[in-house]
Amino acid sequence: MKLPTKLAIIGDPVAESLSPAIHSAALLSLGLRLRYVAVRVPVTRLHGLFAELSERYVGLNVTRPLKEMVVDLCDDVSSEAAQAGSINTVAFRDGRAYGASTDVSGFMPAIRTVTSRNFSVAVILGTGGVARAAALVLRREGAHVHVSGRNELAGKRLAADLNVSFGSISAPSTRSALERADLLVNATPLGGGATATESPLPDDAPLPSQGAVFDLVYRPRMTRLLKRARDEGCLTIDGLHLLVEQAALSLQIWTGQQGPRQVMRAAALAALNERGLEPELPRAMQGKGI
Repeated sequence: MKLPTKLAIIGDPVAESLSPAIHSAALLSLGLRLRYVAVRVPVTRLHGLFAELSERYVGLNVTRPLKEMVVDLCDDVSSEAAQAGSINTVAFRDGRAYGASTDVSGFMPAIRTVTSRNFSVAVILGTGGVARAAALVLRREGAHVHVSGRNELAGKRLAADLNVSFGSISAPSTRSALERADLLVNATPLGGGATATESPLPDDAPLPSQGAVFDLVYRPRMTRLLKRARDEGCLTIDGLHLLVEQAALSLQIWTGQQGPRQVMRAAALAALNERGLEPELPRAMQGKGI
């Protein structure tokens, strides 16, 4: 039987993903004879295709909207992924599917590339897989966490699972949390792609002026939310930091080798620039340090 020689990112959509560029550069750098491709898998086809994916690929990255659905399809799930209720990395070994969350393991290392500060009150926008991962990590770090999103059912489930508070973006509890927050995390897709002119946060909502704003959107690098945060004196952290950290940790799960982060970051920036997107801002423009 011929062994698989490919890795893939699955989700819907995936055509604009930077992951193939990032991982292809890393695999070449490490001298590994593996290919990395993007495979569109709609929600309605995930269950039917999963067995075929396990035969064709060494492992998978999983993105929206499949991260929570994949949990039930894996034979073994890491403790972090189980707690977060979300998987973004799958490795196929000995006929079994192993699921992990580098959203969880990569979240604080991504922040630590920019600041060493600890946070006491965090507001997370979004209720999906990456929001769950961020909430889990920040609770572990000792922060009070408030989650806000449009999906009330998912938000209340997240709050119950991870012992955090939840409120709609217009709720008094959300505004109160924003006024006290020293970290704001955007874990929604708003502000990227076709919504690049939008912000997930109303313009009259307060920002943590003495804290940090971490926007997990990476296309564009400087989102409308981050521009406002920079102008108001916040430390800004863009989504490329987490994307590279996630990718490096995924590669280590699949191959046992350390992901070459500098190579992966350079590949991500090159791919963004090729597509005519905003290049990296000088550090001096990223808001005041913490």
